[in-house]
Amino acid sequence: MNESVHKQSFDAKQKWSFGLGSFAQWFINSAFNTWVLTFYFAAVHLPIQYIMTAYLLWTIWNAINDPLIGYLSDRTNTRFGRRKPYILIGLIPILIIEIILWIPPIPAGGDYFLTFLYLLIMLFCYDTFYTMVSLPYDSLFPELYTSIEERAEVNTIKQILATTGLIAAFLIPGIFIGDQNQMGGYFVNGIVTTIIILITLITSLKWGVVERAEFQLDSQHTFNFFQGLKYTFKNKGFVLYTLIFFLYEYILLVLGTTVPLYAREVLEITDTLLTSILLGMMFIVGIITVFVWKKLDVKYGSRKTYVYAIIVYFIASIPLLIVDSFEFALVTVMLMGFGFGGMLYFVYLIIADVIDEDELKTGVRREGTFFGITNFFMRLAMILSIVTVSLVFLSTGWEEYVPNPDVDVILGLKLLVFLFPAIALAITLVCLYFYPFTKDHVKQIKEEMNELHETKKERVTSM
Repeated sequence: MNESVHKQSFDAKQKWSFGLGSFAQWFINSAFNTWVLTFYFAAVHLPIQYIMTAYLLWTIWNAINDPLIGYLSDRTNTRFGRRKPYILIGLIPILIIEIILWIPPIPAGGDYFLTFLYLLIMLFCYDTFYTMVSLPYDSLFPELYTSIEERAEVNTIKQILATTGLIAAFLIPGIFIGDQNQMGGYFVNGIVTTIIILITLITSLKWGVVERAEFQLDSQHTFNFFQGLKYTFKNKGFVLYTLIFFLYEYILLVLGTTVPLYAREVLEITDTLLTSILLGMMFIVGIITVFVWKKLDVKYGSRKTYVYAIIVYFIASIPLLIVDSFEFALVTVMLMGFGFGGMLYFVYLIIADVIDEDELKTGVRREGTFFGITNFFMRLAMILSIVTVSLVFLSTGWEEYVPNPDVDVILGLKLLVFLFPAIALAITLVCLYFYPFTKDHVKQIKEEMNELHETKKERVTSM
């Protein structure tokens, strides 16, 4: 085994290929989150109560599925590594689901129970196999790239490609879906999405997904599933990060599920492509500003700079309460994009410091456990976003989709795109105030971690 243990260096080809995994994750998941509610509500006409119930039941499975797959990946030891086998298992099923999701049974007599059951099964299956694909990618990032500089570089690549995936998730459906109230375009879009995901994931698996030899013995740690969960939730930094991540996902999901209806009913935009452009522009600007946030990160540290990003986003989003045209809305979301670029950059970077500190305490890397828990809370954020949207719709009398709603519904849509995200941002600022990973603390962790990794290399080499 001696010849396999050396200091791995990763070239640009490996880093960009690895980043394609982020493109695939964000493309398929953002398209799912953005269009599923609109499809089943506006095209299938499934009552909002059924949709909310399906999402709530889905939460029960998420409570088990995500942490369990994360824990199992930490404990897996194969010739392919700890993470890669799960990507291979989940790949084909997730592609199939992306197609059949858009062909639900339609009731002839108004009884939507079978349609509701179909949606529920799709949600369960989607989450299981999506987790098998996404969680290993999330886990490999802090595991492969351990220095501050390399993490900043690869995180920039990941966020560029992830944001490209987000933009694609908004723009590509706009080309193929057409009228949001008609079902046919969603199915065509599902086929196109499947082809794109297949190509990007195969490329990433071939040239980007590798595993470091010095961590191959980390699967032998003594934590069982429940002990690992208990110990993880005793970590103050991780608890605060989990709340920060939950709130970020909540904001993204509320916007993703609401903006198509906001554009149609508030801005009176009937062209789906224009709606997709409106959604995508915030992320386009976000990509451009990632390089700015990277420089600020190196200079001031992640915690402090994340605060700046939140303040910028909040101020820029205030006009959403009064915009009344596509052009005005487009300028607003472009300004929001600057702050969003920082939020996107930092939210997936700062958890790496939590995992590094945990390795110093436990002696092993447990990315799977950490990301399994955060993935669960990501799904929980989805539930809260659906509940938020549903309750606003119910309180304004919009239980079933009706075009040209009254003034109460218009106000509700405006509050959904501004007020609820603003509340989430305020709570995030409180969490960041207590978040313990200052720039100096992170530097100290890196120094101690490098010594630990050298010890691990020597142990593997001696076997």
